[in-house]
Amino acid sequence: MARIALDTVGDDDRRRIDYLTAMRKLWSTDVFGRLRAEFDALAEREGAPATLEEAGELVDRCPSYGWFGFLERGAQVLKWRVVNDVVERNWDALGDDLRPPHLSRAELDPDLELPAWYRDHDIHCQPGGVWGADASALVYEIGTQVLHVGRNRGLELHRRFTATFPGETYGRIVDMGSGFGKSTRPFKERYADADVIGIEFSGPCVRLAATRADDDGLEITFRQGDASATGLPDASTDVVTGTMVLHEMPPDVLRATFAETARILAPGGIVRFLEFTRTGDLFRDAVMEDHAWRQNEPFMPGLMEFDVERELAAVGLAGARWVPFDERTGAELPDGYPERAEWHLPWAVLEAHKPAAETVEEGAA
Repeated sequence: MARIALDTVGDDDRRRIDYLTAMRKLWSTDVFGRLRAEFDALAEREGAPATLEEAGELVDRCPSYGWFGFLERGAQVLKWRVVNDVVERNWDALGDDLRPPHLSRAELDPDLELPAWYRDHDIHCQPGGVWGADASALVYEIGTQVLHVGRNRGLELHRRFTATFPGETYGRIVDMGSGFGKSTRPFKERYADADVIGIEFSGPCVRLAATRADDDGLEITFRQGDASATGLPDASTDVVTGTMVLHEMPPDVLRATFAETARILAPGGIVRFLEFTRTGDLFRDAVMEDHAWRQNEPFMPGLMEFDVERELAAVGLAGARWVPFDERTGAELPDGYPERAEWHLPWAVLEAHKPAAETVEEGAA
């Protein structure tokens, strides 16, 4: 397994990261549990909310909610401050992680103009975003260890998702919004003969992704570019996928990305995005709504409201649906989310397919 930036730093810096991880764990278990108990008590006394708006109003009245929200936002801001400092102080050792790859390819586009919707928000509260400096990708890589409370240090989550794909072989797999390659590498591990391509706006992330793939002996093309305009040929791809990317797009870009997905997919090709959706638990969904604003995720609520099934059908993709996903086991949950005591992201797979050519012809006839 490729090393990560956290492997390079000293013990003192690792302890600082461990402290942040412990803080997030406390927030997601003890503090969340107390908030849930307060909400349930209010709902029992005053009547259960019938809508998301009513649930949000009830959550706002819970005594612990101010502390819960402050701790989430404060821990996120503190995380980036600490991680930026760790990367800066260890730059001599970490800079090699952005070296030119040998097996994999980092295709950079110095003329690519990043759109305003991408530039103007420090997504996840990371100062300067994931694209602003060479160090940004390394900062982001370490930051994700805190996000997952240390449970996704390697590729565990992404391997579980990749294991749900139905095909034994694929010719080409395109990973939209591939970041530093963590979501992409498991596809090359499982489908060694496939042409695996990652599309990512951030140049620093493209460079780090290629280096990490090299470290694992994987030949992957990481291309700096736009998921809504990949430049790939029509009907050239068997799989279009992405992890935690759709919720970072405004509605018009979502539509353009779905149209691009349909264009590059070959007949019979599949779409599988690992994302977040509503759970049906009004308490969790209300807390998640506010989570988006505390984490500088301005487009996440829009995805929750977006009629993705209708939009995918509009570009010629069939069978669109959300399937809840258990990130701990990799199990798809067609019957819905189980009860869980801790706060967790509402993982779900958005799946669809492009009808095979004969199906299209039969429908036209």
